[in-house]
Amino acid sequence: MKEYTVLTINPGSTTNKIGIMKGDEIILDTDVKTNPEDFVNCATYKDQVPIRLKQIYAILKENHIDLKSIDAVSGRGVGIYSCEGGTYKINDIAYEHALNDQAGINHPATLGIVLAKRIGDELNIPSFFVNPMCVDELCDEARITGVKGIYRTSRAHPLNMKQTAITHSELHGVKYEDCNYIVIHMGGAISVAAHRHGKAIDQTRITDGQGPISPNRTGDICFADVREMSRNGKTLEEIRKLCTRSGGLIELCGTDDVRYIRNEMIAKGDQFAKLALNAMEYTIVKWAGAMAGVLKGKTDAILITGGLAKDEILISQLKEDLSWIAPIYVYPGSFETEALAKGAMRVLNGQEESREYSGYPVFEGFSFS
Repeated sequence: MKEYTVLTINPGSTTNKIGIMKGDEIILDTDVKTNPEDFVNCATYKDQVPIRLKQIYAILKENHIDLKSIDAVSGRGVGIYSCEGGTYKINDIAYEHALNDQAGINHPATLGIVLAKRIGDELNIPSFFVNPMCVDELCDEARITGVKGIYRTSRAHPLNMKQTAITHSELHGVKYEDCNYIVIHMGGAISVAAHRHGKAIDQTRITDGQGPISPNRTGDICFADVREMSRNGKTLEEIRKLCTRSGGLIELCGTDDVRYIRNEMIAKGDQFAKLALNAMEYTIVKWAGAMAGVLKGKTDAILITGGLAKDEILISQLKEDLSWIAPIYVYPGSFETEALAKGAMRVLNGQEESREYSGYPVFEGFSFS
C-alpha cells in the first residue's frame, strides 16, 4: 500500500497550524503565529486568504517540503452546515459556504476548507475536510427537548474524538463501526459523547455551554440561574460569553490553568479551588454515566483524550469513578493533524469512500412535525 503524503491546514485566531504526514509519520507539525498587523486591512476573515496562503507556502519552503511530494490537502472543517461524520472531498458548495461562513461561526477556522481547496487546486491534487466541527449524527431521541420545535444541536469535538476512537479500534484489532464507546475530550472545553457503531448518537453541547464544568465553560445551568444573573444586571450576551468562554474554572478560580490551580492554589491551602476541581471531575463522571445509559450499558471502552488527559491526578480520579462502566484508555493530547491527514489517506487508499457535501443541514426538523 502506498504511503501517501498529506498537507493539513488548521487556521486559528493568531496562528496557522500546518502539518505534513507521510503514512504513519508526522514530517511537520508546526503552529506558526500570525502577525495581527498583517490583517489590519482585512475587513472579514475571507480577506485574509491571500495573506495566509502566502504564509503557508513560506512555512513549507522554510521546512524544505517538496510541493510535488504532496498527494492531498486536508483542511479543518468549520463554517459549513451540519453533516454526518467522515471524509469529504471539498466541492464548490463547501468552499462557498466556508468562505462566507454559512454557519455563522465568526472564526478564522472557517478558512481551513478555503485554504485547502485553493492549495489543492493550485497543486492539482485533491482537497478534503474530515469530521468537521458540525458533525451531527444524533439519534432522534437525543434531538428532542421539552419545547416543541426547539431541537438539540450537535456541538462537541468530533475531529479529535472520532480519530481517537478509530485509532483505539485499530490498536485493538476491531472496527470503529462495530464498537460502542464513551469518548471524553478534555481541553479548555470538555465534551462527552456516546459513540454507537461508528456514530456519535448523543453528546454534550459544549459550544452552547452544556456539559461538565470545564476550564472555560460553566457547564449545565438552569433557567432559574440565567434569570438570577439577569436580575443581577448581566445581559444575555454577557451570560452567553460566561457559559461558552469565560465560565467554569476561570469564573471559579480566576484561571483556566489546571496546573496552576493544583500546584499553586490548592498547594497553598485554597479549599474552594480544590472543591472546584473536584466538581469538574464529578460532572465529567455524571455525564459519562448518562452516556453509559444511552448505550444501554453496552460500552466496550471509555476513551479519554485532550490536553487535560495529561493530568495524572484527574485521570486517576476518573479511573476510580468510571471503571465500573468499561475499561478506560487514555490518549493524551490532541490528534487534529493526524485526524485530518488520516481521513484523507483512508480515502486515497480505498479504505473509505469520500462523502459529498450537499449544502443542506443534515437535520432540518422531523417530517411528521
